[in-house]
Amino acid sequence: MGSLGQLSRPVRIGFIGCGSHASNSIYPTFRLGVTGSPRLAEPIGELVACCDLDEGKARRNARAFGFECWYTDHREMLEREDLDCVFVVMHPRLQAPLAIECLAAGKPVFVEKPATATLVAAYAVKEACERSGQPLMIGFMKRFSDPYRRARELMQRPEFGPATSFEARYNYGRYAPFSSYDFINGFSCHVLDLTRFFMGDVASVYASYVSRTGGSTGRPQTYAEVLQTRDPSASQQEAWLLNLQFESGAIGFVQTNCLERVQERVTITGVGSWIVVDDWRRVTAYIGNPELPYYYEPNDQMPSAQFDFRTLHGYTGEVRHFVECVRDGRVPTPNIDDGIAHLKIELAAKRSALEGRPVAVSEI
Repeated sequence: MGSLGQLSRPVRIGFIGCGSHASNSIYPTFRLGVTGSPRLAEPIGELVACCDLDEGKARRNARAFGFECWYTDHREMLEREDLDCVFVVMHPRLQAPLAIECLAAGKPVFVEKPATATLVAAYAVKEACERSGQPLMIGFMKRFSDPYRRARELMQRPEFGPATSFEARYNYGRYAPFSSYDFINGFSCHVLDLTRFFMGDVASVYASYVSRTGGSTGRPQTYAEVLQTRDPSASQQEAWLLNLQFESGAIGFVQTNCLERVQERVTITGVGSWIVVDDWRRVTAYIGNPELPYYYEPNDQMPSAQFDFRTLHGYTGEVRHFVECVRDGRVPTPNIDDGIAHLKIELAAKRSALEGRPVAVSEI
């Protein structure tokens, strides 16, 4: 990565993509964390231009969120505007080419998770970062959410002891067709990234898989059968069980499915201590004293920028972190290396489910 310069003025921001997720979750965070919340001492960024192929959406977002101008051609935006960075928030199959163009134009880039749908595309982005000397940040916002940051801080107390095991449930109702998203790539990437956030790098994966797509009666399909018979237009109804061995020697277990209601739970065990985060909200911990619990739940009944769901759940924090890194000339985290690490865990799980054996991440 090349040397990154510091800025003595607010960061000039461009944005590509005006879809529903970007408009509901990312654009509003600029007011909360970058340009004008009551919690900010002063703005750290300026909203210069947004872009979408749909002129109506581009106009709407420029007006609604306070961008100076709008475009329907990202190349024209890059050429005409003096930008310090660019947000690219689109489908993972579309993000990589746009991100590479922005990096080639000398702009640090923020992309939504997962950065790419394939490992080949992720390495292409990494090469573009190295050629341009510019960083790319990935929006794994759970790393910036208040409950998970509190849990990680509790883990770092000496009385917690070394992290020994990790368990997670991360589930969704019936998921989109495979032609739109791959469930474990587009949804489960969050929990796969959290395993590394809490426990460090994964050494190997032993995965089990079943699918109920196409009918709930009879025997469920194996991963090998799904690969042969998958209907890309059918909603995904599948379950993954991942046994993880971490480089540290610790162990983990992840259950992720799209067969039930949305549910999220993470448990980290130390030595004589444990921490549980329920539904991306409540934190309960016993650290050093099994009779004395720590308990946290946000008091978000009061109207406050601090308890806006985008701030509580990490969207504001990730956006502010990226803009601060651009301003200060630092490389943000998580970056493309974290995206590659996530994809390798995903691909190790798929190979394991297909071959019926533990797969070392180094094999990918």
